[in-house]
Amino acid sequence: MRKPSLSLLAASVLLALAAPAHSASHSVENLTIYAGVKAANLNQILLEHTSTPGNKMRLENLVLTRVQESLLGKHYYYQQMLRGIPVDRAEIVVSVSNKGELLKVFNEVKPVSGAADSAAVNQLYNQPQIAKDKAMDRAWSNMKVQHKLVAEPKSTLVWVPVAGGFQLAHKVEIAAQMPTGGFVQYLNAHNGELIDSYSTSKPRLAKGTERSLAARSLLAGPVLDRQSETTEVVARLGKLQEGASAQGLRTGGATAAAASGINGSGYVFDPDPRTALNSDALTDTSAASAFDAAYSTKTLRDLTVTSGVYSLSGPYITIVNIEAPNTAPSTTTNGVWTAKRGNNAFDDTNVYFHIDQNQRYIQSLGFTGTKSIINRPLRVDTDGVNGDDNSHYSGGGGTNDYLAFGHGCVNDSEDADVILHEYGHGIQANINSSWTGGDTGAMGEGFGDYWAASYSYSTPNGRTYHPEWAFSWDGHGACWGGRMLNRTDAKYNSAKTYGAHQAVTEGGVSFQSDELWSAPLFQSMVALIAAGKPRENIDKIILEAHFGLGSNIKMPAMATAIVNAAANLFPNDLTYANTFRAKFEAQNILSTVTPGTTISETESNNTTATANNIATSNTTVNGTMSASTDVDYFKVTIPAGKTLKAVLTPNSTSDYDLELYSSTGTKLTSSTNGTGATDTVTNANTGTTSKVVYAKVIYYGGGTGSTNGKYSLNFTW
Repeated sequence: MRKPSLSLLAASVLLALAAPAHSASHSVENLTIYAGVKAANLNQILLEHTSTPGNKMRLENLVLTRVQESLLGKHYYYQQMLRGIPVDRAEIVVSVSNKGELLKVFNEVKPVSGAADSAAVNQLYNQPQIAKDKAMDRAWSNMKVQHKLVAEPKSTLVWVPVAGGFQLAHKVEIAAQMPTGGFVQYLNAHNGELIDSYSTSKPRLAKGTERSLAARSLLAGPVLDRQSETTEVVARLGKLQEGASAQGLRTGGATAAAASGINGSGYVFDPDPRTALNSDALTDTSAASAFDAAYSTKTLRDLTVTSGVYSLSGPYITIVNIEAPNTAPSTTTNGVWTAKRGNNAFDDTNVYFHIDQNQRYIQSLGFTGTKSIINRPLRVDTDGVNGDDNSHYSGGGGTNDYLAFGHGCVNDSEDADVILHEYGHGIQANINSSWTGGDTGAMGEGFGDYWAASYSYSTPNGRTYHPEWAFSWDGHGACWGGRMLNRTDAKYNSAKTYGAHQAVTEGGVSFQSDELWSAPLFQSMVALIAAGKPRENIDKIILEAHFGLGSNIKMPAMATAIVNAAANLFPNDLTYANTFRAKFEAQNILSTVTPGTTISETESNNTTATANNIATSNTTVNGTMSASTDVDYFKVTIPAGKTLKAVLTPNSTSDYDLELYSSTGTKLTSSTNGTGATDTVTNANTGTTSKVVYAKVIYYGGGTGSTNGKYSLNFTW
């Protein structure tokens, strides 16, 4: 049966709405945006986004794993399964607004051919598999674990998408103190060979290539024993939880701790000494007295008091010792911290204040209750990273996540930019636990830089003291060069993938990959604030855009999500959406919208030799299927670095299909959705010269002729 019948599918989540109007949608990468569209049920939406020719993946292979709420609505996350085992990082997310309208669909589901399904059965039931412990030993050896664990290692069986099908794999997660750090590894379930890996530790700056397994394999020195270290970390974490419970301390559980109502005070830099004093003169080696005017006394809210001892443990942050060096969190007997820089107690108060304040700010934007983001005591080590001049977020969104700040050169915990940058990683991971792949490396770092800059810009000297600097105190000096927020000369290339901290040269311009993403975010904020818009609305838009997404997000899709969030949050003030779009377009992340052109199909165009020519992007063809034997060809020349998208919309009673061919006649892709449904095909030109392709419209069923055979076909690139 070429196209599954909806009558055979049970609707799991019903929405009492009308059928979808697909003409009000557009797709960018793996994200489809809708406007004014209502759906009969979620299964219908899932089917339309996963039904492809020869695909043996059916709706029963999609498992609803969670429903997440945000300001605009609810997001339904479906995990793809194959023979009862999850396909790793393969999910489809359907976002439905509070008004019951379809907002967007994020689709990373992988098609399953008959051959791939048969191969999966063979792997699962006929081929021998290595034991879980053996996979864990291999992953341990790959990492060369040389530092204490921070969480119990775990391993699960998953499918990893590979060329032509799927590979059964042990997904092994091991998290240790830095510089070993945390990694997720995918090991072939039959021979233990490494298929893929990624780091779960996100440092603020690159230190060589230490965040790769390949780099770790070159390290000398002894490797710790896996079994003894696992036993030790399980016991240590158990005792920590028991001790905290006995003392009434907050340890970073899954939900928010009750506010104690007991406040203290302490010295902080707000946001950093250079900005506070509006001075470039300060350096790490300046006299202690040079910083006196930079200190602010701040309220430290909702502290824990046990037997007269005040601890920096509150509803949104808990200062703990996690990584080397072994530094106990500071306490007082009166709730007043008077330490200044150079004393670890100052690092504790500075970090506690900024993270606690930032979480309360996030909640003020509306992200509370079921819409919360890290509404719990996040564990933070203000003197960690083995003393290195770096900081990191570790964990990937689970309740074992934490932050650690190093003390090399300027203590990272002295600069609010570093603190909030790392908290930004936690924000993204706690909204989207699948934040990996695609351009998420560069976007994660760029967002962290933006999130810190948004706060600094709101402080008294934030708009005048180098607002274009990320890490105003920790960077831009002898310690390291910092990063910039005004790299509007950095241009996006759709043929590339942007990881974290990469040196990039594009069109003769060199920049860091992180700056390519932070620049349009920061420049949008500056422009909108100059136009009288509140910072709160801008941050609300960017946070909201992160909901309803999965893995392998590229910059154009994330930018589209931000523009869409702006339009939906502020439908009566398109200044927000238009400003974001303009800034993304200026850096080639989004394509400049070409004014629409409408033409009529001209017969005869039944062969590639007589194909109608499509000359410009955003061209809509009004066409006709004159008979059931009719086929219509259209010639498109895709510019270098662009991706063609062709969308066929038949009349409501007809079923026409869409195919795409190369200039030599090879079929590149096709779309064969049902009666009245749109068909979409895409093709990327990753080369340096233009290329010719042919779109072909085919009759499958329904009406023909000038009255009943109408369709429209839109081409964009």
